[in-house]
Amino acid sequence: MKTFNCTLTIVLLILALTSSAQEKEQKKLPKRTDNYIHMPGLRLGIDISRPLQDLWTKGNRYGTEFSGDIEIRPNLYTVTEVGWEQLKMQHDFVDYRGSGSYIRLGVDYNLLASESKNERDMLYAGFRYAFGLASQTVNGYLLDSYWGDTNGSFEKQNFNSHWVELVLGLKGEMLRNFYMGWSVRAKFMVAQKEFEVPSVYFTPGYGKSEKGVALDFTYSIYYTLPFKFRKESLK
Repeated sequence: MKTFNCTLTIVLLILALTSSAQEKEQKKLPKRTDNYIHMPGLRLGIDISRPLQDLWTKGNRYGTEFSGDIEIRPNLYTVTEVGWEQLKMQHDFVDYRGSGSYIRLGVDYNLLASESKNERDMLYAGFRYAFGLASQTVNGYLLDSYWGDTNGSFEKQNFNSHWVELVLGLKGEMLRNFYMGWSVRAKFMVAQKEFEVPSVYFTPGYGKSEKGVALDFTYSIYYTLPFKFRKESLK
C-alpha cells in the first residue's frame, strides 16, 4: 500500500510539473522559425509633416520627403529617404534664404515579435547616413552698433553636408497595405563646408546648423506595393 501511495505521489508530481511547463510555454510568443517575408513588397511613404514645419520651427521652413523600405531578412529593412527643404527668414535685421536636397541611407530593425505572418505593425530602431547639397543667400542684413548701423548682403553660397541619425519609430497598418507612422530622430553633424562670413545657418534635412545634437520628428503615410521577391523556406 505504501508503495502504491508513493507511486501515485510521484505520478501526480510529474503531471503538475508538466502542466506548469505547458502553461509557461503557452505564455511565450511563438518564435519565427521560418524565413517568410513579414512585409512582402516595397513600402513607399511620404512625410506629411515636412510642409508644416514652420508651426514649430523658427522661420518659414517647409519641404517634401519621400521614403522607401524593403525587408531583406526577417525584421531587418533597408531604407532610403530623399527630400528637399527650404527656409525663408525675413525681418528687420536679416533677409535669409536657404534650400537644398538630401538623401539618407540606412537600416531599420523591427523590435516587435510576430505571432503570425499577417501582422504588419512594427516598432523599430534605425540608423541613417545622410548627405546633402544646399545653398544659402543673405539678401540683406542690418547690424546696429555703437558706431552706427551697418548693412549689406552676401551672394549665393553652395555647400555640402554629411551627418548620421539615430531613429526610433512606429509603423502601423491602418488598412490593407496602407500604413501610418511616426519617428523621433537624433542627428549628429559629421562634416560640413564652412564659410568665414556668414556661417552656415540652415542645413536642409538636418535643421539649424549648430554643434551638438539636432532633434527632429516625422509623421508619414505609406503604401506597400505587394510582391514576393523571395521564396518562403519550407520545413
